[in-house]
Amino acid sequence: MGQKKMRHKGESGESGSGHSRVAVVGAVRTPFVRSFGVFERETPLSLSIRPAVEVIARTGANASDIDEVIWGAVVPQTKNPNIARDLALFAGLPKSIPGYTLNRACASSLQCVQLAADAIAAGRNRMVLAGGVEVLSDVPITFSDEARRFLTRLSRTKTIREKLMMLSEFNPKAFLPNPPALAEPYTGFTMGEHGEQMAVKNDITRERQDELAVRSHHRAAAAMENGFLKDEVVPIWSGAAKENFVDADNLVRGDTSLEALAKLKPAFDKRNGTLTAGNSSALTDGASAVLLANSSYAEEHGLPVLGYIVDSVTVAVDPKDQLLIGPAYAIPKLLMKSNLKLSDIGVFEIHEAFAAQVLSCLDAMSSTRFCQEKLGLDEAFGGIDPSKMNIDGGSIAYGHPFGATGGRLVGRALRIAQRTGARFAVVAICAAGGMGQAMLLETTQN
Repeated sequence: MGQKKMRHKGESGESGSGHSRVAVVGAVRTPFVRSFGVFERETPLSLSIRPAVEVIARTGANASDIDEVIWGAVVPQTKNPNIARDLALFAGLPKSIPGYTLNRACASSLQCVQLAADAIAAGRNRMVLAGGVEVLSDVPITFSDEARRFLTRLSRTKTIREKLMMLSEFNPKAFLPNPPALAEPYTGFTMGEHGEQMAVKNDITRERQDELAVRSHHRAAAAMENGFLKDEVVPIWSGAAKENFVDADNLVRGDTSLEALAKLKPAFDKRNGTLTAGNSSALTDGASAVLLANSSYAEEHGLPVLGYIVDSVTVAVDPKDQLLIGPAYAIPKLLMKSNLKLSDIGVFEIHEAFAAQVLSCLDAMSSTRFCQEKLGLDEAFGGIDPSKMNIDGGSIAYGHPFGATGGRLVGRALRIAQRTGARFAVVAICAAGGMGQAMLLETTQN
């Protein structure tokens, strides 16, 4: 087994020139594609390997200096339950690199980035590979508890007679596959149903939702056309014989319009709903990878720096109230903790699970009543300038592989901030279970 190099002076949390920061030295992802399509033969592990290897190669980092792999995945995996460790092994990284996999629902890869940053800031690690993946095309199919108990007992029988006796108890109906659970365990409602509830509670009209969706697609299409995603998206050869060359996201619709979206039928509340396939994020396959390092180590080894992790907060609310309202709590909490105002932030990357969810969060932060009752403020926190939010489009356009979106947002936010000359960027995500997370980033332009 390979040995890790011993740390030398200046490679911990401090450098000779003062306090060392946590640098994002690279962030890449696979194309985000519609599930059950070109990535249907991929697994979470196979799809994770490509961006993981590529981010190391593009930055010129020494793989033997990576201290840990932290990976996010939301749908439980049976083939590779600890994708992070298997990723280190199957990607050809030094076998001495440990790894662990976590699930914080849609904020999983953002949490992985924060945990990596925490370990680096504490001086425990100097460089960490973080990221996440979701391949909904490869969702494990389960069977009933009755089927599980039957098969377990059958495997423990020792004689042919015992097996035949057990087979006489066989119930074919018990072996009908169970579809993946879509409802929130605590509330019994699906994400879309919760989105509908928020739209009603916050008086979010269908027209506003469609307007946000059109803007998301048009901005994403412009970003693709202008080459802004060139340094972010790494191509994938997929398929049974690796016959499909996939080098771009395939959910972005630059030609969509308000007229086209207005024709779509409600997706969740068939009678009175306002959420449609057009103003909601689609089921998506994809993976993202972020490489973080102690900034003094990055400087000493000539690694590129996209920006820095400043801080992060996580929140949780009663899921029965507004399941996806987390960013309306997390963003104010993060900025107040950092002594910053909304006007100090040049770039906001806010995950678009549903247009209704994003608009509910934006309206809440602009509501005096909400901020007084929920945040304990004297007045409204304020509204986010639309020209600063999801400048290159959002998840409604790109799609949302649950475990990978956070990594995409970090890389996109820092690239936009560098392009526009912004110093600070904020990433925010809502997550199942009534959770939310926001992260403050800073570019090298300060």
